[in-house]
Amino acid sequence: MVVRDTNEVKLSELLFEPTPLAHIWTTIVLLCTFHIISLRSSGDISASLFIGVAIGYFLLSLPPLQFIFGWKRPSRISIPIFLLCSALFSAVTHVLGNNLPDGVPGISASLSLIFPVVALGRGFFLLGGFMGKAITSKPNIFMSIVTKNVWFLLVFRIIFLSFLVWWFGFGARNPIDSDPLSIIYWSTLFVVMLLLGHIIQKRNSMIGGASSVGTRSFSAISVLLLDWSMVSSMRMLDEGAVASTMFEELAMFIFVIAMILWSRTSKIPDPKMTAAALSIGFGYVVLYAGSISQLSTATNLNISAVLGIGHGLTSIVILVLVGPLSTRIERKLGSSSIQSTNHGDYSEPTNQPV
Repeated sequence: MVVRDTNEVKLSELLFEPTPLAHIWTTIVLLCTFHIISLRSSGDISASLFIGVAIGYFLLSLPPLQFIFGWKRPSRISIPIFLLCSALFSAVTHVLGNNLPDGVPGISASLSLIFPVVALGRGFFLLGGFMGKAITSKPNIFMSIVTKNVWFLLVFRIIFLSFLVWWFGFGARNPIDSDPLSIIYWSTLFVVMLLLGHIIQKRNSMIGGASSVGTRSFSAISVLLLDWSMVSSMRMLDEGAVASTMFEELAMFIFVIAMILWSRTSKIPDPKMTAAALSIGFGYVVLYAGSISQLSTATNLNISAVLGIGHGLTSIVILVLVGPLSTRIERKLGSSSIQSTNHGDYSEPTNQPV
C-alpha cells in the first residue's frame, strides 16, 4: 500500500492490490458455485458452504488470523489457507446442523431468515461509508457544483432518473413501443422519485439555516443511491430477468466493497482497521448472497424477485436515515469548524508589561 505525503490513500490502491483483487474473484467464483450446488443438492449443504466462507472472513478480521493468512500475505498463500479454513468451518457447520434439536430451524432456514437483516444492513453500511467520507474529507469539484443549489441537483437527477427508467424500465428501447400500462407505471415512478428526492435534498440543505457543502453532498449521494435502488427494485420485481439481475448484483457487490474502503481513504488508515473492514465487508456479501440463494430455493421464488425485495429494503433504510445522518454530519462539521476557528484566533500576547 502506497501512502502519500498528503496523508491520503487512493481507493485504487486499496481495492486493486493483488490480495484483495484475488479475493474478489475467488469470492465471485465461490458464490456462483455455491448457488449452483443449492439448485442441485440439499439446501443444508450449500447453506453450510455459504456460512463457512462467511465465518472465514469474519475471523480473518481478528489480528492473529490476519498475521497468519491476512491481506498482507501474497495471494498464493492467503487464498489456499483461507479456503482450507472455510472448508473446515463449513464441515463443522454442516455437522452441527444435522444434530440440532427438534423444532430448531435448520441451517438453510436460518440463513434464509436473515435475508431482511442483511438487506437492511446494506443500506446502513453504504450510508455509514458516505457519512464517514463526508466528515473527514472535502467534496470534489463535481459534487460542489451539483449541490451548490437544490435546482442544480434536480436537473442532474432528471437526466439520471430518465436514463435509469429508460434502461431498466423500458429495456433501453423507445418508450412508445411499450404497452400503455408500463408507460403509466414507470412514468409515475419517475415523478414520485423525482419529487421525493427533491424534498429530501431541499430539507437537508437547510439544516441549521444553510447546510455545509459536505452535508449537502452526503444528502445528494444518498438521494442518487435511493433513485438507483428504487428503480432497480421495481425493475427486478416487474421484469424478473435473472441474467441482467445477476450482473447488476455483481456490480453492487463490488460497489459495497469499494464503499467500505473508500470511507477510509481520507487519511492514513490503520492497517488493522482496514483489514478488519475489508474482511467484514466480504463476510457480509457472502451472507447476503447466501440468504438470497437459500430463500429463492426454499420458496421457489425467482431470484430476481428476491433481489428486488432486497433493493426495496435497502431503499427504506436510505429513506429513513438520510435525514438524521445529514443532521449528524452538519453538527460534526459545524463543531470542527468552530474548533478550527478558535484555534486559529488564539495567539500568545507579546510585549506585554510584566
